[in-house]
Amino acid sequence: MPVPAVPRTLPRAIAPLASTLDDWRRSLHMSPLWTNLALEDLRDRYRRTALGLLWIVISFALFVLVKILVFGQLAAVPAAEFGLFVTLGFGVWSYINSMVLDGCTAYMQARPWILGTATPYPVFLLQAVYRNILGFAFILLVMAVATLWKSEPWRLPALTALGALVAYLVTSVWLSAILAPLCARYRDLYHMMQTGMRLIFFATPILWMPAASGRLAMIANANPLSHFVAIFRDPLMYNRVPMDSWRIVVAINIVGLLGGIVAYAATRRRVAHWV
Repeated sequence: MPVPAVPRTLPRAIAPLASTLDDWRRSLHMSPLWTNLALEDLRDRYRRTALGLLWIVISFALFVLVKILVFGQLAAVPAAEFGLFVTLGFGVWSYINSMVLDGCTAYMQARPWILGTATPYPVFLLQAVYRNILGFAFILLVMAVATLWKSEPWRLPALTALGALVAYLVTSVWLSAILAPLCARYRDLYHMMQTGMRLIFFATPILWMPAASGRLAMIANANPLSHFVAIFRDPLMYNRVPMDSWRIVVAINIVGLLGGIVAYAATRRRVAHWV
């Protein structure tokens, strides 16, 4: 019996995937480059300021304090509980918002590198991810102080908040891989994302506490970002693991990772023309 011939299109079909994996492998080995680029971004942002990176802590703390003072009067819970609710929620939101917007501009900000060097493109995606992780680390200091308002004793479910940080890291990688080429190609998309994030902020339970039922509960459950906030905030505040939110976050990350691989493989040859 004759052996069926292997289709000649197979190598051509898997070539983009192989190139994608090779780009990411090389980029991970170039960690000194993207970590130093991220640090330089932060230094440039606060260059010649007296307090430097401490401005991240100060601005976040003052912003949260004003929100607590203004909106705390409308809350039907003790001030300490509302203060912790807002601080943890707004801290996570700040990271998500920053990651979305920086992911959009990752390639555009790296235009001189993309046009002038042969650096693999994931370097610039990892640069944006690492830069936002560093900023979030300063915000976590304020959030850690805010946990002093916690009235309940600490229990084991609180440790699952560490898993939420890992989930955020995974999300930030595929989000950058999808948004960076799309925003480089369609420049209006960045402004759409910026406006959309401002609107979604008010639909996310950060300044308001969702009830067990009713319209606010429906809004919170329908908003994916509510679940990203919940997997970090609920264990720290209430010593409980929101399993429904975890299922949604894991499902989004699985789909997002696949989408990120496809988006990078499909656009890697066109990025230089778009930036």
